[in-house]
Amino acid sequence: MANCHKLFLKFNTLIAFKSKQKETLRVSRNAVRERIRRYFQNKQNGFFPKFHGQGSLMMNTIIEPLDGEFDIDDGIYFKVEVQPIQSVSTLHQWIWEAVDGHTTQKPIDKQTCVRLVYAGEYHLDLPIYYIIEGQTPYLAHKGKGFIKSDPREFIKWFNNKADNDGQLKRIVRYLKAWSDYRKGHLPSGLIFSILAANNIVFDERDDIAFYKTLLNIKSTLEQNFVCYRPTTPAYENLLKDYSKTNKDYFLGQLGSFIQSAEKALDEKTNQKDACEAWQRHFGEGRFPFESYANTEEFIENRFSIDIRYELKIDCLVSQQGFRPHSLIEMISSRLPLLRGKSLKFYIVDCNVPKPFQVKWKVRNVGEEATRRDQIRGQILNDSGNHQKNESSLFHGAHFVECYIIKDNICVARSRIDVPIKFPE
Repeated sequence: MANCHKLFLKFNTLIAFKSKQKETLRVSRNAVRERIRRYFQNKQNGFFPKFHGQGSLMMNTIIEPLDGEFDIDDGIYFKVEVQPIQSVSTLHQWIWEAVDGHTTQKPIDKQTCVRLVYAGEYHLDLPIYYIIEGQTPYLAHKGKGFIKSDPREFIKWFNNKADNDGQLKRIVRYLKAWSDYRKGHLPSGLIFSILAANNIVFDERDDIAFYKTLLNIKSTLEQNFVCYRPTTPAYENLLKDYSKTNKDYFLGQLGSFIQSAEKALDEKTNQKDACEAWQRHFGEGRFPFESYANTEEFIENRFSIDIRYELKIDCLVSQQGFRPHSLIEMISSRLPLLRGKSLKFYIVDCNVPKPFQVKWKVRNVGEEATRRDQIRGQILNDSGNHQKNESSLFHGAHFVECYIIKDNICVARSRIDVPIKFPE
């Protein structure tokens, strides 16, 4: 089975916002905040705006979209003692006037916010709330009036669901990247965040966790096609307005993705085909490609190292009908090691006091090893006779290492090169 966990982590690095980008956005956002503060200082109407970031930037699930344009949200809060006598439209008009002229393009007054557009880069959505001490904020919605809404509460809910390793946030980014690539009517980032948080299956590997989470999401939606907002306004079904066409499209895309994931995770699938299966849904030029499984392990990652004893290994090279030769002597005599030979690696000398463990590592190197998806490199236990039997199957500058482990410390190691050549 191909293991694409490291490729998923690399993919996450590619799509996630970088620290420098976040800092640039904060500087830009703070400039808008200051402009709004000055507007109300000059207006002297008794309203003093406070601000609270919301959305994917605050949740750390924001991604870089393929078209390069993204949105961030910054809530504007007016603390009052009673509901304002001013209308929703008036509050919107104030904010529109406050930010007008900050960018080349005119602000856009939308139903739930005032949008400030940075052409070709991003847009800043400014939802407007009033809040009475100790109560839930009310959003100024141009179509519905003042309605209860608390995005701060949602961020808290989501962060309580998140794990310390950050896998939930990565999975939300993967879902957003899928939606960004597909460009069809797939759910919003908010809906994906809720679906992922409610259906996640944690695993040490992101490819497996993502696949199992997709399975859970599809199963949940097939039973009941709803997605309730978990915080104020609670019990709002965010999928309520989905048409049958959009519902069928979403479930169909989920099913297609799950089939590709199952192929990628099948034990018979090599690394190249697994990458191509993921790329069908994330994009060929976006999801990393690797034609082989990087299965190499390193002794330093498994044991402490304190080399204080001697260890020497050699290899008997044999072929039916011919006398065995020492590989060290063959290399010294510049005799070629060809394919089709039997190789018996063994310990020649070791002065480590017993008891101890012997471990071996066989690492295939070169284009053919990569093409065959057989670089190997796992650290394996000795069979008990301090030997390791192999064959010279294909050319490449391969090598074998032997390790002696005593008291959970690697105290001796030895390496022998295995340069298998083409016949001349």
